[in-house]
Amino acid sequence: MKLTFISDTHSAHDRLTLEGGDILFHCGDITVRGFLAEVRQFAQYISRQPFSHKVVIAGNHDFCFENEKKDEAEKILNDYGIIYLNDSFVKIQGLKIWGSPIQPCFHNWAFNRQRGEEIKKHWDLIHDDIHVLLTHGPPHGLLDKISTGESVGCEELLKKVAQIKPHIHVFGHIHESYGTKRVDTTSFINCCVTDFRYWIRNRPIHVEYVEN
Repeated sequence: MKLTFISDTHSAHDRLTLEGGDILFHCGDITVRGFLAEVRQFAQYISRQPFSHKVVIAGNHDFCFENEKKDEAEKILNDYGIIYLNDSFVKIQGLKIWGSPIQPCFHNWAFNRQRGEEIKKHWDLIHDDIHVLLTHGPPHGLLDKISTGESVGCEELLKKVAQIKPHIHVFGHIHESYGTKRVDTTSFINCCVTDFRYWIRNRPIHVEYVEN
């Protein structure tokens, strides 16, 4: 099964070259300012891409998925055949997928939660037998360093991932830490395609997935 991962396109999605495959995953920040018009443009573009399935979560820029426009934003994706996950689960061709847009508090953005018990409530919802885990932000210490070298990922998320051991944990949010890392049985992927200045710099990350 060919899986393709992207994140943090910030309304620059049409500058990407997407080869196609079985499932396209987007790990949030599909917009710049969280406007419905941005969501609609994204949905129109993604719906034309040659993938059998498209799975999307929101990110901290995507305000319309958390405010009073939430239902309308989700409906736009649904109308274009895009699966939207928000602390929720989907199974596609036997692949068990969980997605969450939550990240530790980061300025005055969407889907912010306090570190510790508040954010832990979201991670506690994740099923134990997940193959692919999508979160907007990274776990602490893994592909989560900002330009100062500080690790800003979520400690509670790291604990949950260590407990459930998904085959793949994919995320974005920290533009400076694009890349992949293997730890034990889990492949960690930061698939931000934009750099710190929001320019498209990085390629989509492809995985040929064979269940262990």
